Amino acid sequence: MKFFSALSFLSLALVFAVQACESPRYRCSDFKTAQQVIDAYRAGATYLDGNGDGYACEKTWNVYVLKGKKHKPPARVRSKQQAISSSGSSTLSAPASSQVQLTMGNPSQAGIRPDNYLLLKPQYALSYNASKGIPNWVSWQLNQSWLGPVDRQNDFRPDDTLPSNFYHVLPSDYSGSGYDRGHQTPSGDRTLSKEDNSATFLMSNMIPQTPDLNRGPWQKLESYSRQLVSEGKELYTIAGVTGQKGTFAEGKISIPARNWKVVVVLEKPGLGLAGVTANTRVIAVDMPNEEGLKEKDWTEYRTTVKQIEATTGYNLLSNVSDKVQQVIESKVDSP
Repeated sequence: MKFFSALSFLSLALVFAVQACESPRYRCSDFKTAQQVIDAYRAGATYLDGNGDGYACEKTWNVYVLKGKKHKPPARVRSKQQAISSSGSSTLSAPASSQVQLTMGNPSQAGIRPDNYLLLKPQYALSYNASKGIPNWVSWQLNQSWLGPVDRQNDFRPDDTLPSNFYHVLPSDYSGSGYDRGHQTPSGDRTLSKEDNSATFLMSNMIPQTPDLNRGPWQKLESYSRQLVSEGKELYTIAGVTGQKGTFAEGKISIPARNWKVVVVLEKPGLGLAGVTANTRVIAVDMPNEEGLKEKDWTEYRTTVKQIEATTGYNLLSNVSDKVQQVIESKVDSP
């Protein structure tokens, strides 16, 4: 596959070489990546798909290997060759723009569970909760390369990459609820192309937010984040929800009690995890999903990453070294 690394090809070659000596049949446990399963199948190991449904190594990888079969996954998942392990974690052969959205980690180890279902898109990554009809969290990178002249598309629509047995939230489900369709990855963070901006209007990227929160301190922090990017910074943001204070759409959509956000601020693009040190600025906020907040500033809701982790049970910066996490996750931002 186009984005498959040379190292992975070498690993696959070694697996094949060993198997050629020991046995004419590969075992699913021999593979280290989803792409290795795909390549082995295409090389003739069709028995890896034991029941012929288009998925190979169901118990370990459950990777889609055939097009045109009855049980084919949604188009975007097919194009990325999503592979899910039996433990519920996920390995994806996806464009680099998709992989980068989880640079700081997979906070809840999202995988295939309906209440913690991983969606990895070029523009952002998220953990979707099918029983609540909203994401648990959404993660994305922001630097100047994501920003451009494109206008807001406003094409709210269901996310057809969700499994068919999930309820696909409709834009009209929010009608009369009293809540905004609140972006997690903001429209304003994806303005380089119409495709990127349009992706932010998928309903899987929305949560019910009170108008005063959505258009008040939440929006002010979004604008401040883009201001930092205009100064040359690169941001890695994770936003999510806690609690529940009701439902609408006949119980299909849960109303979160609070909205939180963590923003890791790097001095310049391209540093990645290596740029996260004990001195790295981390903005963490926790805001009530209530009316009466429109005139409030986002700075009034600053907290620590550790406090959000204590409430959610997530490891929000799991790819950062433990030593650095201990320092930056305990600080309250004070620019």
